Order: sequence, then C-alpha cells, then structure tokens
Amino acid sequence: MDISLEQSVPVARRSIKLPFTVWLRHCVLLAGSLIMITPFLWMVLASVKASEEIFNGRFLSLPAVWHWEHYIQAWHMAPFNRFFLNSLLMSVGVVAGQIVTCSMAAYALSWVPFRGKRFTFLLVIASTIVPFESTMIPSYLVIKELGWINSYAGLIVPSVTSVFGIFLLRQFFLTIPRDLIDAARIDGCGYYRTLLQVIVPISGTVIATLSLFAFLHAWNSYLWPLLITNSQDMRTVQVGLRYMIDQEKGIEWPHLMAASTFIILPVMAFFLFTQNYFVRGVMHASVK
Repeated sequence: MDISLEQSVPVARRSIKLPFTVWLRHCVLLAGSLIMITPFLWMVLASVKASEEIFNGRFLSLPAVWHWEHYIQAWHMAPFNRFFLNSLLMSVGVVAGQIVTCSMAAYALSWVPFRGKRFTFLLVIASTIVPFESTMIPSYLVIKELGWINSYAGLIVPSVTSVFGIFLLRQFFLTIPRDLIDAARIDGCGYYRTLLQVIVPISGTVIATLSLFAFLHAWNSYLWPLLITNSQDMRTVQVGLRYMIDQEKGIEWPHLMAASTFIILPVMAFFLFTQNYFVRGVMHASVK
C-alpha cells in the first residue's frame, strides 16, 4: 500500500504542470476576452461620468462622481417603455416565426424525399451571398403593397425565416436515427405529426440556439425598423437611441451610454438563460 501511495504522488504533481501551448492558448483567450469586454466597460463607466470626463484620455478610469441620474434622465428623454414593448413584440414574433418555418424547411430538406432536394438545399445556402441592402428596397415595396407600413406585421414578417436556422436545424435532424423516423411512419404518423411529436421534442437544445440567434438579430435590428416605421409609437429601442442626439447640444454621450446600457440588459438576460442550451445545440448540430 505504501508503494502505491508513493507512486501516485509524482503522477499527481506532474498532472498540474500544463504544456506551454495550453498556457499560450489561455493567454490568447484572455487577451481576446479583454478586447471584447473593454467597449462594454467603457460604455458602463461613461454612463455614470460627467461629459468632460468621458474623453479625458483615461477611458477606463472611475468617475469622480457617480451620476446614476443619467439613467433616469435617459429613460425620460424618449418613450422607451413603448420602444421596449415594440422590440419585445418584434423579437418574440421573429423567434416564433423562425422556429415554425425553419423547422418545417429543415425537416423537408433532411427527411422528406423529393426530386431536387440537394439542389434546393444548395439554392437556400447560396442565398446567403445576397446582401440585405440589395433586397431591402424590393422588400419595402412588397410591404407597402400589403399595407403593412408602420405595423408589427411589417416589422416581423420579413424576418420569420432564416437560412442559418434552416441549416442549423437540418444538420441536427440528420443526426436523428432513421429507425426512429421509420418507427413513427409505421405507427401511422405523417410528415407533420412526425415533426411535431418525434423530432421537435428531442430538438430542444438546437431550437433554443436558434431562438437565441433570432432574438439577438431582431432586438439589435436598426435599419429595417427605421425604414418600415414612420411614427414614434412604432419605433424600436435601437431606433430610439437617435433621441439621445440633441439638435443644439449634439450627442448627449452620458445619456446615450446609459440608454445603450439598459437596452442590452434584456439581451444579456436572455443569453444567460439560454447559454447552456446554446453550447449543447451548436455541438449537436456540428456532429453531422
């Protein structure tokens, strides 16, 4: 017994020593994390500083006086309660729409046999090379003809599907055993019933991942809500940041940073709630 203990100690000590490549990898990740978090720290600190302190060259220094009143003032400079409601309704509508449309398209492209399926999938993927700016005006004209200008339908419908969502769900659906699909068909399940009762219940992690990406895209959308809405009651939070620019004083930097800070709080909360599903969903979808 003494011999085994003496032999186990050096092994445990050797396991603590990490190779140089591991240390280098961690240093690179730490440096990247600092680069990513620095703008966020500057935004939060600038939101509680006086205007003359923001651009004094010490951008990460603590303020001499913490001006928490900037948050209250920024909230009352524009109807942000209405902006938050519009962004929330738009984001929830986009998430729900993408879950429905992307899951059906992914199921058809993975398990429904039809002629030209591979070509259809390649055509869907190829559509990602078309920039949004080239389809923005045609989309606007279609929305105008439908009478959806300055409405929730105009904000939501153009984003109810996603090529990335179709690709993500399709890659995961292909990892589902064929025996499970065949068993559902033997039991009399059609395409829709197989999708709803067999595939969707075991795809929670990937659907959560899609929901996260869809929510982030809808919440951070600026150009389309600016183009499609023409009244203050239909503006979203990103468009609402324009109200922090005074025509006489210029940009109110403390108030702009305060508004930017409380605008990203719902996004951070949603990500913290779904981060575990996000990691597992990406891992599962990348298996195939």
